[in-house]
Amino acid sequence: MVRDREEITFGEGFEGMSSKKRNAEVAPPPAEPPASIPPEGLFADRWTTAGGIPVAFHAESFRDGGRTSNPRDLLLHLELARLGLLRGFDELLCLEGLTGVEHLPHQIETVRKVLRQFHGRVLLADEVGLGKTIEACLLLREYLLRGMVHRVLILVPAPLVSQWHEELGAKFHLDFSIPPRTAAADREEFWMENDCVLTSLAFAKARKRSAVVAAQPWDLVIVDEAHHCKNRSTQNWQLINALQRRYMFLLSATPVQNNLIELYNLLTLLLPGHLKTEADFKKHYVKRGNPRDPLNRQRLRTLLGEVMIRNTRSLVQLNLPPRYAQTVIAHPEGVEADLYRRLTAYLRRRGSGLVKDAPADDADPGQVEIDAAEEASPSDTSPKVSRLQLSSLLSAQGSNPVAVAASLEKIGLFDPEAAALAREAATIGESAKDRRLLELLKQSEGHKLLIFVNFRRTLAHVADLLAARGQEFSVFSGEQTAHEKDEAVALFREVVPIMLCTESGGEGRNLQFADTLINYDLPWNPMRIEQRVGRIHRYGQTRDVFVFNLCTDGSLEARILNVLNQKIRMFELVVGEVGSILGNLEEGDQFESLVLDLWLKSRDETELSRSFEDLGDTLLEAQETYVQAKELDEALFGEDFQ
Repeated sequence: MVRDREEITFGEGFEGMSSKKRNAEVAPPPAEPPASIPPEGLFADRWTTAGGIPVAFHAESFRDGGRTSNPRDLLLHLELARLGLLRGFDELLCLEGLTGVEHLPHQIETVRKVLRQFHGRVLLADEVGLGKTIEACLLLREYLLRGMVHRVLILVPAPLVSQWHEELGAKFHLDFSIPPRTAAADREEFWMENDCVLTSLAFAKARKRSAVVAAQPWDLVIVDEAHHCKNRSTQNWQLINALQRRYMFLLSATPVQNNLIELYNLLTLLLPGHLKTEADFKKHYVKRGNPRDPLNRQRLRTLLGEVMIRNTRSLVQLNLPPRYAQTVIAHPEGVEADLYRRLTAYLRRRGSGLVKDAPADDADPGQVEIDAAEEASPSDTSPKVSRLQLSSLLSAQGSNPVAVAASLEKIGLFDPEAAALAREAATIGESAKDRRLLELLKQSEGHKLLIFVNFRRTLAHVADLLAARGQEFSVFSGEQTAHEKDEAVALFREVVPIMLCTESGGEGRNLQFADTLINYDLPWNPMRIEQRVGRIHRYGQTRDVFVFNLCTDGSLEARILNVLNQKIRMFELVVGEVGSILGNLEEGDQFESLVLDLWLKSRDETELSRSFEDLGDTLLEAQETYVQAKELDEALFGEDFQ
């Protein structure tokens, strides 16, 4: 255990200290302990881990010859235990108290290797799908628990902010602050008062706040998709270079995108001087006329091995069973079809000319249920709706009429047209999508099925639909307690064939005992879809996996799915590759924000179709960039850095 930071700090870590300083730290305590020994009742408050975990003391553990030791002796025992933990890394502290994290051998070995050999500065370059994020979070937790770091900055692409935030909290129980989209983030106070900050690189590098971020002293900086910092002339590279940091983890499955100079630039951020000057690097390691082909390959690999770890799928032997995906289109008829036509026309009028707001890093339109009227009031007579309201209503349109009715209810308090649409939606019983769902369930008898939905009202509707037909199932939602969620998973595993999930079912739960996934409705963020699939198509899965995507004909979800399938064949990719592809989009815009912009800019369905064709071409170019970089990295590194 370690004391609070105010009392003692091991910022450099014992492995990185000089022998003189290390000996000073581990020297035996003086014969007479300090007089200011706290009363016994204060020990639980005084002694905590760096992560804030209180230490409970039991006097029975310190009895000597039938007599309880005094507080002075307890301090000596505690100091001995603390020094024993800090002097070696054989026993990892970070593995205890995790939720939904498998202890995979290659990840644990990576953590030990970084602690023992790399002294807090490393490029984690595992192939996609092997868990670089998990490795970085394990290392982060280990450094925090050992008191080796206190102030941490994590920089990631904008589309990954929410995913990182969820995993840090749900799996590792680490609370990170995301800067607000207000003037407060431009002031020094926010960055000084928050010790653990997670944000996008695009947000941090903005001209008005980059100097403030760089002025803060950080114990540890983590940069995901670090290949976006490959060019020394960019703001990305310049911000990272300006940061005051003691330790740094760079994460990238493809650290070299175009040439070896990019690798030099990355490693200069990580460990300045390791590859000497750029001129020296070019002279000794870059073939003239071909900057992608290294000279002195073995010597270069030796140098890289001192700062880089790369696990490959062949080494880890992570061979998953096949995965099959199918799109199932539901065709509304009659009243339901009329509702969707009228709702589309209504939204085009209400959203016409809507000015693009700056979305929050962690906003995910179409993924979580947003009350479409929460920003409105009965006195509001504006003919416009906000982007959040619009995205919620469009997402509800692709889900189910009950979700449409719920999203329109409050708007209907001051808008007669919205009220009429809400009443019409509420009259629709079994939708076209409901009928296709029941067909799929009949075809999938004998399988363990997950059914994902976006909206709570949709969840209740599907639950009623199944119950009316005598179908047994469990329910997993964000409104449940941790105990209720555990019970739902246990019931699904051992008794019932179906579990209904809201998006929280994708957080920190490994459900590989199931083999079939039905997306009743789809988030607009492809990584959310991928995250759902990853609940069952993961390490430990032994059976073929089947994914069925239900879409309402003509909905935005149907267009998104068509682009993802036709252009980049998303469901054939390794889990994790979608993020790498989207990261290559210009400016790293959130995909769901791009989708909403396309809808707003298109005057009719024909123009919207053309816009989605252009988006598909952009995605294809981003995928080609990723594939080329992957091929170059494999040629350069092979399997030399495990």
